[in-house]
Amino acid sequence: MACLLLAAVACRPASAQYHVFWGDVHGHTSHSDGKGSLDDYFTYARDVSKLDFVIVTDHDFGNVAPWRMPKDTWTLTQNMADKYTVDGSFVAIAGYEWTSQPKYWTEVGKDAASERLFPGPPKFYNHKNVYLPGRIEYLVSAKDPASMSPNLLATAVLKHGGLIQNNHPTAGSEGADQWGYDPTYCSVITNTEIDADTLLYEGKTYEVGVERTVRGFLSRGGKTGFVKGTDTHEGKPAARTAVLAKELTREAIFDALRHRRNYAVTNARIVLSFKIDGHEMGEEIETAGRPKIDVDIHGTDTISEVAIVRDGAVLHSLSPGTEQVKFTYVDESFQQNGYYYLRVTQVDKDKHGDLSRAWSSPIWVKSKVSRRSSPSSIGHRQE
Repeated sequence: MACLLLAAVACRPASAQYHVFWGDVHGHTSHSDGKGSLDDYFTYARDVSKLDFVIVTDHDFGNVAPWRMPKDTWTLTQNMADKYTVDGSFVAIAGYEWTSQPKYWTEVGKDAASERLFPGPPKFYNHKNVYLPGRIEYLVSAKDPASMSPNLLATAVLKHGGLIQNNHPTAGSEGADQWGYDPTYCSVITNTEIDADTLLYEGKTYEVGVERTVRGFLSRGGKTGFVKGTDTHEGKPAARTAVLAKELTREAIFDALRHRRNYAVTNARIVLSFKIDGHEMGEEIETAGRPKIDVDIHGTDTISEVAIVRDGAVLHSLSPGTEQVKFTYVDESFQQNGYYYLRVTQVDKDKHGDLSRAWSSPIWVKSKVSRRSSPSSIGHRQE
């Protein structure tokens, strides 16, 4: 079953219908392995980082010691999110990080540490953030048999109207399990954290392959939008995800994230609009002709590269050398279907030396012509 998706910074509207609101979708407090209280976290997001919304995502279980988030802490998290939310001013959302680890399985190896909760070879589903629009009595966790896999987790979260995102995708064979969920759950597991393939940190270079890994998932028929979080453990959330929403309410933020009307930035608050045939990022559309791509970018520094990516490869790029760029590109080589997203790179850098970047969520395009063709010529429908 296909996931049918419905159809800026505050300096300007993203369109006649939507505005851009800035937030952080991943961060921790002293209630797991971070610093500071929930009060500190929400206050910093609102008053220091000047965010429009923020999601707090302490771990359900610890990475080292086998502790579990107490029910009282989860209740407090929800209470504090409600306390800090003021519609039209600031939205706080209660979430948590579902923390899957290989040590939960029995066959991890003779000398490997294991809690041996589940039989069989180890799985590394990676970590996934869960956030909910309303209150639930207690979280569903990675150690519970009823929610120990992405499919089971998505089933449980769906009942509460919540959403899931894939965190810090891992490259290589060790990351294969992180995409281990049925395509039908793309309406619940809606977004993935994205980043550059090469990162600098404290003077060292790391080949992490994040964008390459996400492109691989998309090219295999996966459906995901792009978000970014600081994953702060210092209690200092910052603007990393922009959403296109009609208003600043929890309901509107969830609607944007559910339909992937969001994009990711690594440092600067780059404002971008990316549309195909008038449709917003995150949508699945059909076209009778060649896709017409409209790009409008308002950067904060000189833009060194703008790239339109189609099906994992750069379709069109330019080096504007300005802070603003606007253009239309028609994909004359379009065949039957494909996914597109926009990547923007500026010359400015963060404190580690990484360039400021932005990635729009993809738009999936299918040709109407192929649907009228003979069965033998119809392209595979991505689920």
